[in-house]
Amino acid sequence: MLWEIYLLRVTPTDINPAEPFQVEFKILNTGTAPIELPVSPLLSDLQPNDESVAFGYFSLALVVRGEGETQRTDVACMGFVELYGSPNHPESMIVLRPGEWIRVGANVKLLTWPSEPVSTRFRGDFWLRKNTFHPHPGGQFIEAQNLYPNNARTPFVAVRLLPLVGSDMPKR
Repeated sequence: MLWEIYLLRVTPTDINPAEPFQVEFKILNTGTAPIELPVSPLLSDLQPNDESVAFGYFSLALVVRGEGETQRTDVACMGFVELYGSPNHPESMIVLRPGEWIRVGANVKLLTWPSEPVSTRFRGDFWLRKNTFHPHPGGQFIEAQNLYPNNARTPFVAVRLLPLVGSDMPKR
């Protein structure tokens, strides 16, 4: 099963790491078999009415990852948006047949970024997981199984990470 995640657009391209920015991903089925993907932005839509019951779901993280401009090295920046789905909730899943694709737009905020301003490039990445949520008194446990490792290198979008100033600085 082959598929690719393309990062089509980043707005703005001068990014304040402390602020969300808009991204657009393209998910393309490049294989010969259909793929089923989660598309719901809300995990809460998949939870059973009884909060004490374990439940299973799929999660797809669409990732923005920094990459060095001249070599294939990571730049210390990353952010993602996550989509959820379950076969028990057919409206939360979509099937892409070979050659089919969808676009997903989202606001993303970087979780990590370099300490200095830098010109870099972002590429799209992903992880797809099969999860089981196990509630228990006083807490929870989420069992996650990674599916479909991503080895494809897709085109990049050039961006500039601006310096953090004053109130944007993370609290330590």
